[in-house]
Amino acid sequence: MKVYIAGKFGDKALVLEAFARIRELGHSIAYDWTTHKNIQPYAQNQGTARAYSENELAGIADCDVFIYLSSDGGHTLHMEFGSALMLARKAGKPMVYAVGEFNDRSPWFFNGLVRRRDTIDEVIAELRGAQ
Repeated sequence: MKVYIAGKFGDKALVLEAFARIRELGHSIAYDWTTHKNIQPYAQNQGTARAYSENELAGIADCDVFIYLSSDGGHTLHMEFGSALMLARKAGKPMVYAVGEFNDRSPWFFNGLVRRRDTIDEVIAELRGAQ
């Protein structure tokens, strides 16, 4: 399966660790945004911002599993979550996870298409069973 993980730019180390564990299970990464550079302010880096957003949307559209690492901040991960949820509603995939201590901060996290988990370990255990 192809997996996309949305998380805060500052959580890249956690995302990279999860990527490694997912690959060990034989799954692939739909898009690795951790290679992005900090391009804020976006208005001064519009071309790169456009490319990043297009690549992220393509990764979301191509994934079988979408993992949202919940946060009380962040700029784009909330939009990524919404994109994945709408795709799940329209196309029947990806499986959408909301993970972490903030996975109860929006009514959208309680949508019937969303699987709420406390830790990335729980998601990885489920992916192990889906091999």
